[in-house]
Amino acid sequence: MRQTGLTLIELLAGLALIGIVAALAAPAFGALIDSQRRQDTAQQLASGLRLARVEAILRGQPVIMQAQERAWSEGWQVFVDTNRNQFLDADEAVLAERSGHRNVKVVGNGRVSQRIGFDSSGRLLNNTNGTLAVCLKDAPASHYQIAIAVTGRVTLRSSGYTTEPCA
Repeated sequence: MRQTGLTLIELLAGLALIGIVAALAAPAFGALIDSQRRQDTAQQLASGLRLARVEAILRGQPVIMQAQERAWSEGWQVFVDTNRNQFLDADEAVLAERSGHRNVKVVGNGRVSQRIGFDSSGRLLNNTNGTLAVCLKDAPASHYQIAIAVTGRVTLRSSGYTTEPCA
């Protein structure tokens, strides 16, 4: 009785072909993962800012969102600023905390480079607006920006701006 199946040569040729296709697809898959990390970071930043604004209005006290270790890329914390000094003190509770993503750099312009605060009416403290750009860590490519208006409105943008803050 004759058996049907694959010979060893056919099996090795198939495995070689699968290996070549996988090697060609790996860089595209890495770019997709980086894009997802940037999108996730941008959405988490926008959500954290919206949380801070809502909490400031509900509590009737200033709420601050502060970059960890002076860099938004390392993550951030949201806290109620009971003594109104715009810094996290030992007696102030953290409402939310987030760690940063690898390969994602977040750059803030102007007075939003390290912290963003909202007063009891939901407006920005110090009446200064700003923008946070979400970039690749080692390239000046940005696909997302979080714009914070003086009124406290937080907008996540994915087009209509330059990549200048990431350079």
